[in-house]
Amino acid sequence: MEMVDIHWDRDIDRREIQQLSNADAITAFFARLGYNTDARIEHTPATLRIDAQGVIRPIEAIERIANHDDALQVMLFVVKSVTVSHTRELARQFRNRYGNFLLVLTTPDYDRLDFVLLERYNPVQKSKPGSMKLQEARIRPRVLTVSRRDPTRQHLRVLRRFTYTEGDPFAQFYKLRSAYDVAEWSEEFFNNRALFSDYYLKERLRETPAWGEDPKPAYQDLVGVYAGPVKDLRGKPVSEARDKLFEPVFKKLGFDFEPVRAAGSGHTEPDYLLRAPGNGKRPLALALVYSWDRSLDMKDDERDGDSPEEVPGAVVISLLEKNLAPWAVVTNGKLWRLYSQHTHSRATNYYEIDLEEVMAQGTPSTSDPAESFRYFWLLFRSGAFIQHDILIDGEARKASFLDQLLLGSEAYARELGERLKERTFVDIFPHLAKGFIEHMRAREGEHADLTQERLDQVFQGTLTLLYRLLFLLYAESRDLLPVREERGYFEVSLTRLKDEIARAAGPLDDQRDMALENAHDSTSCALYERFMNLCRIVENGDEGVNVPVYNGGLFMTTPDDSDDTPEAQNARFLQQYKVPDLHFAKALDRLARDEDPKRLDLVPIDFKSLGVRQLGSIYEGLLEFKLRIAPTKMAIVKGKKSEQIIPYTEAAKTKSRILTHKKADGGGERVLPRGAVYLENDKGERKATGSYYTPDHIVKYIVEHTVGPVLQAKFEALRPKLRQAEKLRKAFDKKQEGLKSAGLRPEASAKADLIGREL
Repeated sequence: MEMVDIHWDRDIDRREIQQLSNADAITAFFARLGYNTDARIEHTPATLRIDAQGVIRPIEAIERIANHDDALQVMLFVVKSVTVSHTRELARQFRNRYGNFLLVLTTPDYDRLDFVLLERYNPVQKSKPGSMKLQEARIRPRVLTVSRRDPTRQHLRVLRRFTYTEGDPFAQFYKLRSAYDVAEWSEEFFNNRALFSDYYLKERLRETPAWGEDPKPAYQDLVGVYAGPVKDLRGKPVSEARDKLFEPVFKKLGFDFEPVRAAGSGHTEPDYLLRAPGNGKRPLALALVYSWDRSLDMKDDERDGDSPEEVPGAVVISLLEKNLAPWAVVTNGKLWRLYSQHTHSRATNYYEIDLEEVMAQGTPSTSDPAESFRYFWLLFRSGAFIQHDILIDGEARKASFLDQLLLGSEAYARELGERLKERTFVDIFPHLAKGFIEHMRAREGEHADLTQERLDQVFQGTLTLLYRLLFLLYAESRDLLPVREERGYFEVSLTRLKDEIARAAGPLDDQRDMALENAHDSTSCALYERFMNLCRIVENGDEGVNVPVYNGGLFMTTPDDSDDTPEAQNARFLQQYKVPDLHFAKALDRLARDEDPKRLDLVPIDFKSLGVRQLGSIYEGLLEFKLRIAPTKMAIVKGKKSEQIIPYTEAAKTKSRILTHKKADGGGERVLPRGAVYLENDKGERKATGSYYTPDHIVKYIVEHTVGPVLQAKFEALRPKLRQAEKLRKAFDKKQEGLKSAGLRPEASAKADLIGREL
């Protein structure tokens, strides 16, 4: 089949993926993407020298469908079942082979296609101080699992980047590797690491006047910059990228830029200060620029000959602390990141766009830029950084477009946290607790012992269950667990469980309970058992789904008999009793979805935008409460400070004002039937009375005036040794430069890590 010469990424639609139902169709697909499929050949495990029986057994067919000088090969494997463990073992068979490989794994029905890029790396093992041991190369399979019948927009976007556009197979492999980076993004058009709220970026940003502005002139300008020089910048000094890429892009984005640091020197200063056009006052942002496609998260001596020992993500934090500018732009030409001086976790909170990938979505005839371009242009142009006089909560303030995004995201997170807290007290916690009580009655009879002491046990068990749910929702939203590995962790994840429940519940709040009652009953506990299996995986770790051991007592599932700690008691309770499916589904759906205030449908809660302290507030706010079972019909009335729950007859007798539901919820009195489960404190109040964590400004004051002086004294004691280590490091760097200038091989860069180790 003839290879097609392509210079732009080829458009791919759903129908094209749906037709990939056999080896011929997959081969034709890669041919259309520009791969050389003339050397198509069938293989067996023997011809590939695969001799591990555990790898051979599931294989039904092997075929090489594309080859570029043996430097990049595409291999199709049809196997009985695609599993994480088999994929890893198969990948290891290619560890010591020449060239790079893209594997396509599927079952005989071709229902799901796993595109597996094999990425090699050389781990360095530190043994004795002063010595380094280089281990043999390892291989990491990077997996993109695509449903053939129902590919997502994200899948189509990533597969489009598979188009063979590069000048040689090694450059094409690097392009494939970057495509997998896009596949791991938090959202389709951007990679937001909790700098802003995903919901705010996807929904509220589109409602701003800025979204309606015409991006075409800026798009055409940047197409001109990116169409030419970028492929020539790979492996070149950053000085070339400054002239050919960074400074032209800064100019097109509307900045006046001031070079600060000479190329090749250490990053004690930013590379550029970015200012508003014609305004020489305080910079809008500082900028750090690096060699093309250099890692922004770690040292990189493979692609960076200027500053291989730097960790850009750490350097930018040090520079932001100098208060040179409120924002920072960090880029390697391909990736562009935004960091803010005002976030709680400057090192891990950033917003990222792959600008090369964005620009590649166009074609030479493109006049309307892709939607993803707006997510770059609106946030990186100079106008996004310039402050204006605006009203925020009725107060006149100066704020930039980015400031407003940040403030809006924070306000959204606060509102979301308060709604979630309210719903937890009123609905979520009672649903879970009622589930435990019903399971007790099913096991022990209708008149099971439900004294207050027993209800306190239910309360503590429910509290532990609730916080496990919150912990996992938060961890999965931030990719702290490998939820994107579809054939691995995703299969057992809470994300999959909540998505299944959401599909059954439907999109409307007033219809979800009826829908869930049709889908689930109160006898099965399958959902709870799946969740408890996940807890066991988190507690003990599981290599099969790529989960390490969790070091903490929250997920304890098998405590020792002699362990009488509260964690152990709660773990035993959660093992002994269960929450039936109906109650578990109602609780989890209320915990995982919220009503969109604009569209009025249920949308996933953006847990990534919630802070740990907000989640902790939900947990701590419950601690003063007791679990109750209504002995008779109860009324919710207005108390002095909060809502109170009293017998309905008492409310009528004392003429207390019974609260009513909102008109949107049907109106009517707010009452609890006999046997209902609810929460109240010792004062008979139904709701939490306030926040239970110390405000940030008080924490900051306490730390500065207690811990601060102690740390300062320790730093002063270390200062002479730090100066000595700095001198040694400078001498090492100078020696390295001398060796390079003389054309000699410099010493191992890892040796620099040992300087000052004794500190």
